[in-house]
Amino acid sequence: MDKMEVLIRSKLTPDQADAALDASREVLCLACAGSGKSQTLAFRVARLISEGVSPTSIVAFTFTEKAAESIKRRIAQTLSLAGFSTNLIGQMYIGTIHSFCQNVLGKADAKYRQYDVLDDNRLTLFLMSRYPALQIKPLRIRFGDRYFETIKEVAAAWKLCQDEGLDVTSVATNDPEVGTVLQLLKDLLDRDQYIDFGSMIRLVVEHSIGGNAAVNRALSEISHLLVDEYQDVSPSQEALIQAIHAQGASLFVVGDDDQAIYSWRGADVSNILTFRDRYQVQAIHNLDTNFRSTRAIVDVSSDFIAQELGAARLRKDPSNHRDIAPRELANYLFDDRSEEADWVTNRIEQLLGTLFTEKNGKVRGLTPGDIAILMRSTRGSEQSGEARHNPFTSRLAAKGIPFSLEAGGNPFDRPQVAALREVFRLLANGNPDRAEAKEVFDQAILPGYPKADFARFTRVLSDWGRRIHAPTGGARQRLLPQNLVFDLLSALQISTYPPAPEVMREIGLFSRMIQDVEGVYLSVDSSDRFRQVSHFLEFVADGGYNVSTDDVTQRPDAVSVATVHSAKGLEFPVVFVVDCQAGRFPGKNSSYRGLIPKQLVQAAVQRGAYIGTREAEARLFYTALTRAEAFLYVTGAANLPGGKRANKASPFSLRMTDTELIPATDVATSFPTEPRQPRVDQTILPTSFSDIRYYLHCPMDYRFRREWGFSPAVPELFGYGRAVHVAIEKLHELHPVHPPTSDEAAAVAMESFHLKHIAPSGDPVNRPGAYERAKNKAVEIAQQYVTEFAEDFTSRRQVEARFEIPAADCLITGSIDLLVNESQDGTIRDAEVIDFKTMEAGSDPFADPDLDWLALSLQVQLYAKAAREVLQENAVAGSVHLLKDNRRILVPVDSNAVQAAVSNVEWAVRGILARHFPVRPNPTKCGKCDFQELCSKQPQEFNKALGVPPPIHTPNGQFQAKAFNTID
Repeated sequence: MDKMEVLIRSKLTPDQADAALDASREVLCLACAGSGKSQTLAFRVARLISEGVSPTSIVAFTFTEKAAESIKRRIAQTLSLAGFSTNLIGQMYIGTIHSFCQNVLGKADAKYRQYDVLDDNRLTLFLMSRYPALQIKPLRIRFGDRYFETIKEVAAAWKLCQDEGLDVTSVATNDPEVGTVLQLLKDLLDRDQYIDFGSMIRLVVEHSIGGNAAVNRALSEISHLLVDEYQDVSPSQEALIQAIHAQGASLFVVGDDDQAIYSWRGADVSNILTFRDRYQVQAIHNLDTNFRSTRAIVDVSSDFIAQELGAARLRKDPSNHRDIAPRELANYLFDDRSEEADWVTNRIEQLLGTLFTEKNGKVRGLTPGDIAILMRSTRGSEQSGEARHNPFTSRLAAKGIPFSLEAGGNPFDRPQVAALREVFRLLANGNPDRAEAKEVFDQAILPGYPKADFARFTRVLSDWGRRIHAPTGGARQRLLPQNLVFDLLSALQISTYPPAPEVMREIGLFSRMIQDVEGVYLSVDSSDRFRQVSHFLEFVADGGYNVSTDDVTQRPDAVSVATVHSAKGLEFPVVFVVDCQAGRFPGKNSSYRGLIPKQLVQAAVQRGAYIGTREAEARLFYTALTRAEAFLYVTGAANLPGGKRANKASPFSLRMTDTELIPATDVATSFPTEPRQPRVDQTILPTSFSDIRYYLHCPMDYRFRREWGFSPAVPELFGYGRAVHVAIEKLHELHPVHPPTSDEAAAVAMESFHLKHIAPSGDPVNRPGAYERAKNKAVEIAQQYVTEFAEDFTSRRQVEARFEIPAADCLITGSIDLLVNESQDGTIRDAEVIDFKTMEAGSDPFADPDLDWLALSLQVQLYAKAAREVLQENAVAGSVHLLKDNRRILVPVDSNAVQAAVSNVEWAVRGILARHFPVRPNPTKCGKCDFQELCSKQPQEFNKALGVPPPIHTPNGQFQAKAFNTID
């Protein structure tokens, strides 16, 4: 055995090691819950590196960005153990499929770099904002003339087409009305340069099949493809995987068909069930050792799924690795929900401080963060109108036990957030009079903002009411609803009386809702459009935005109240699976009722997609059980709030059998205890330069943006810099050897130019507007660039390279513009990092207060480090290219300058992980801050334990970060 195989076999189980070492071109790894699949995948990557495989040719697809960060951390540890640099991670791609496709499309055609991504909420807003042009209205009769129901079904139909690879023409043949809407949607998305997740994947597949040279070149560069959670891939994702495999990549897939829980949105479990037959795989690697759960939990869950699915699943024989004590397994149907919720929350209170032994042998007492309450649905309402999670969360709150609602939480349950929506509703109906304003102030504002000033509140209403309901026919105005939010919050005096951080986070979520509106609407420029925004907040936002801690830096030490779907991939010492009674878990079977004609989705429905089935429910229940490490309780209630008849026990809970299984009423009254100590969260902060820049400028600025999620208003010319940048990239894409002429540069800039929030003039020749002036300036910049920097197109070529730099406690991500200097035979001599900016500095760039040379220098220096250490390019120089001035200014990128930049990043990350966000005010700095009206501006000192970062090297000298050198 070579050294790597010896290392692998010493660190992994025999089954894991065999999977990591299998050199077959197609490998299927069946990984039971808690079986160490990430560790196996990490050692497989390390083995490939040890065999001389280029890390740039390794791609690993994960289901979520969170999973990607976890796998990156595992790979970093494994590479270090094997004696390789962790910088190699930055040369691989480890992330979601849609992000990968977004990168590929950007490489194939620079225009895709200025496409904005639409998630579900933004797609809804896109349909609302272009409702007449999409001809949606005729479809409303199918849904009882319900506007939002129709919008929801059109969005679902569009996504289904992308995920299943259905052609719009075939839809139109079977249903002309729906086909017309979808074709118009396709055209408008492309015209306005928006793209949704499914379309990214479909476009890459279509370009590959169609022979697009740039796309196939990108796919052919992959020699090894690894796919995590393979049981949850959709048909379009499988088509992409096959396209990559067809270009020559080996294929390693890992998953568990028993945990295939996304068939309702199109995932195809048959991909993993038929993998062996489709690829003639000789052996399947079964990871059957569960390192997470006790023997009883492993046996009861595996027996359950085997009995439920039988021959419809791949056989697995899981066994536990350890059987710690104390432990408990209980199951009970209570008489009513109040009794169930009382028992669950009392049991949680009793378990706090209970002795728990970690996998590494460490003993500690349980804390709230070790406990999860899992439900099939937290968002649904009982017949009484009460949210399903409320009996549990209200009792936890009454007991003073912290909890986080990981999915299904309604942000408008907070009076502070509900108040903001109420003001939007008030203004949508006209400019309110004083009596209306007083009623809303007393009933909606004061419960959330007891220190609010009525006089200031009325001034905000008067100003915005006048503007929103301005008479038609006057000069066009562009309303920025985000500024209304900030004006309101200022009048409500949050700068003087700030709400608690968890409340600020949910107010920040409201700000993100408004950012979505401004990001998708061309403009909100009339009372009718403002009314649409109010309706979105009332009928869509409370169901489309989750109150969640999923994106926080470190998970809070709080009980997780979550859906099973949101808990996928997580583990907890204690799990309560609640709301388990017949008709609820499992849910009832449901049939397909979408807009796409049934004959076109028949094959998908037959495999169980887009419908509700007993098999899908069983997999969801199994996934819930296997989140538990030591304590598992399954409970339900016979009588539900508002229900008219009693429910029977869940057939799933009735199928649970084990010698350790006891009724919940017979649980132990006490267990051995230890001092409470939260589980250590291995946190590596994934961050971009922009994030770090905000902290170094002012930590409170970072907190508003990243910790709480506030967003500034979207200005008319938003995206101008990107549009110019894309033109420059397109010129290099089209002219890789010789410089383009001035006319060619003008043509490219004209064709690629696009802004989303300002409309072209109706008469651009005789009455050019702001759009035309911006476009003409972009053309001028492109012409000047190709004239004065023609050498960039000869022996040098521009490439945009994605990178990730591991540093202390963080992973710095971004993309670099590199000018690569090549010899005549194509050998790379050196490279220069270029940061293109559309700023204008004038005669003295260092005197311009709008040019932040600390931030600009830091960015170039980090990019130089990435070029040298991650991309293996000899970055001999770095510069900032001011496109409007058409001048290039060198930035220090020597080793001392780069190390100082890295030290500043690591210092900032330590502050972020410590949740240390002091206010660092200064008149000049605060005057330009997006959040100046929301901030106290009261100076606060840094924690001395953080120390002080070194000065940043700039073209004009060395200076401390602005958080230090410009405080009042």
